[in-house]
Amino acid sequence: MPFPSRKMQKYPLVRSQRFSDEGNSTNIVDSNLNVLRQRIEEVRMKERLNTCYRQEKIGWNYKAGYDDTYRRRVVLVQTFELVALVGSRIGLVFLTGSIFILLYSLVINIPVHT
Repeated sequence: MPFPSRKMQKYPLVRSQRFSDEGNSTNIVDSNLNVLRQRIEEVRMKERLNTCYRQEKIGWNYKAGYDDTYRRRVVLVQTFELVALVGSRIGLVFLTGSIFILLYSLVINIPVHT
C-alpha cells in the first residue's frame, strides 16, 4: 500500500531587496540550499515509493505481531491429522489381520477328498 501523499513544501525563492545586491553570494547560497532541500525531498519520496513497491513484489508486507490464534489452529489441525493417520493405520492392521484369519480358517476347514 503506497504511502499517503504528502504535500511537497515549496521553499520561496530568495531574492535581494535591491538591484545592486543581485548576485550577492549569500543569496546564491540560500537559493542553492532551497533547491537542494527540494531535491532531497523528491529523492526521499522516490525511495519510499520504490521500497513500498519492492516489498509488495516480494510479499513481505505482513502485519506486525505474532498471531497466537492462527498458531493454535495450525497445531490443532496437525494434531487431528496425526491422530487420524495413527488410527487409520491401526484399523488397517486389524482389518488385514481379520482377513488373514478368515482365509486361514477357510483353508483349514476345506475337506480334501482323496
